Amino acid sequence: MSRINWLLMLSASVLSLALISQQAHCNDSTEQINNDSCMKCHKRNGKMQGHHALDELNLSCSSCHGEKGNHPKKPNDLMVFSADSDLAVATQNNVCLTCHIPKKLADTEWTHNVHAQKVACSACHQLHPQTDRIMTLTTKQRSDECQRCHSVQR
Repeated sequence: MSRINWLLMLSASVLSLALISQQAHCNDSTEQINNDSCMKCHKRNGKMQGHHALDELNLSCSSCHGEKGNHPKKPNDLMVFSADSDLAVATQNNVCLTCHIPKKLADTEWTHNVHAQKVACSACHQLHPQTDRIMTLTTKQRSDECQRCHSVQR
């Protein structure tokens, strides 16, 4: 077995163990964010799960979406992270960069550097579900995902 293949298998194994460990840990320690006052009305959207719901991160809904202000009235200042959001990409990503360090992101996955100013983190990452789908994709599936935006125009 070549050294490169061995390193790839080792990397895949470590990532798999980390994801399994995260999922096992997430099942029991998401009480704090799911008791947030926002959940009184938004429980119909489902519980906050996954890594960002961990109690030790001490996050609340307002940590990412901003303070309630005059919500539920419209217009309001709550930040919504989606492809059709009115928020500028930089504004959306700055929320993520409050906790996530750009250098670490770049070291983990080169695409973070390439897309940081043009694509919102939420275009690839989903934070409310148990598992962030992008983290479970194979290399081929990630490549296919990239093709959604990077298809060759003829």
